[in-house]
Formats: sequence, C-alpha cells, structure tokens
Amino acid sequence: MTYCLLIPFFKRGVGTGSLHLLANCLLSLSFSLLVASPANAQMDARAQAHLALATAYVHAELLSLAMQETDQVLAVSPQLPLGLGLKAVIYQKQGRLALAAQFFQQASLLAPQNAQIAHNWGVFECEQGLYESAFLKFELAQRQSEGLERDKSLWIWGVCLLQNQQWEAAHLKMNEPYQRQASFFSEALVMASLKIQLGRDAEAEKILDKVNDSPSVSAQSLWLSVQLAQRQRQAVKKNHWGKMLGLLFSNSVQWRAYQLEASHD
Repeated sequence: MTYCLLIPFFKRGVGTGSLHLLANCLLSLSFSLLVASPANAQMDARAQAHLALATAYVHAELLSLAMQETDQVLAVSPQLPLGLGLKAVIYQKQGRLALAAQFFQQASLLAPQNAQIAHNWGVFECEQGLYESAFLKFELAQRQSEGLERDKSLWIWGVCLLQNQQWEAAHLKMNEPYQRQASFFSEALVMASLKIQLGRDAEAEKILDKVNDSPSVSAQSLWLSVQLAQRQRQAVKKNHWGKMLGLLFSNSVQWRAYQLEASHD
C-alpha cells in the first residue's frame, strides 16, 4: 500500500494560511492481503502467483503486463473477486473509468465485505468526486480490517475528506493512525499542514521540528517551518530554518522564495 501524496504550501499574503493539495491517490495492493483474504481462500498456487505478479506490475506502472497476468487469472477463475478488483484498478490507472467502475461493481457484488476491494473502490470514487459514496466504502474497509490495514483505510478516508475540504473531519480520521503507525512518518507534512489549517500551530510545530531533525528533512519541510515561524512571529526560529534551507537545499525553489521574501522584508 502506498498512500496519497499531498503536497502542501501556503500562499503569501493569506493571514491564516491556506492549504492547497496536490493529491495522487494510490491503492491498496498488498500481496499479503491478497493471500490472506477469505475471498481468496480457494485460489490455487498458480493463480496466486499470477495475481502477485500482476500486483507487482501495477506498483511498477507496467500496466499492460499487469493486465496480461490478471487476464490469465480470470481466464481460469472468471468470478474471482480480487482478480476483478485488480483489473478495475488497472483500468482506473489507464484512465478507462467506465470499465473501472464496471469491474469494481462486479468485484464488490461477489465479495461485498472485502476490505481491499472496498478501499480501492473508495479511492476511485473519491477521485471522481463521489465523496459520500467513497466514505461508505472506506467505512466498510476499516470495519473489515485491523491493525495497519485498518489505519491505511482511515488515513485515505481522511485524505478524501481533505479533498472535500472537510478539515475537522479529516483530522479526526487521520490523527490517530498517524500517531499509531511509525510508517506514516513520511506523511508528516500532510499532518502538519492540516494542523496549521485548523489553527493547531503548536502541534504542527512539533511535527515539523521532528521532521527537520531527521533524515526526512526536505526543502518543503523547512519552508513550511519558515512560514509557520513567521506566522507565530518567531524571528529566531525563522532565521534558523532559513539558514538550514540555504545550507541543505540551495538550488531549491523554496530557497529562492525565501531569498525573495527576505529582500522584500
């Protein structure tokens, strides 16, 4: 599973900060989930291998090869829910949306309680702006899963709420899985930006300080820290993050923006 990548930034001149999101929502395609699913219990080893290979090809964006492997599975088991669900994902990534919707529907009818199918269908519907329907899919996915898989569905549900500009509801869905899962550290900028949007500046500052003091530090995290420090009128901290930005990322767009702001000031 890879998550939705959200790229946050602030427009200069907006007093409270404005969260802008570029979302590239990806999908739940864990082979461990494929093997463990009740809908997959009767699949023979050969079909499992083809489906695992198809999943790997989807991750690698080798969609024609992924389709070939999926079709081999469906030629033997045409009513296999996870095979139909994976074919829906491939059509979705190819931009063949009507076919994707058709195959998600077929897969869900055959396995109405399958968490992976519900999760991926929710991502698809969220991308189409069908928010209320997507929320129902995510609710089912998190109810039918546990642990990390459940937290992934809660996180994506929150991302969909963000896209619908439901900031408080998004925070409720995303904050707990973010706190529980160490693997969500890569999403720290999403949480920091959301907390800033909600006026939780101290919480956002704590997240950003942790990122900037880790190997995950980036021009984006430092730039967000600069802007937050400016908003909080923390001149010393703003200068500190600005110096780090120039030292570590002197060729970045963010460093040029910082220099431009400094010249205006």
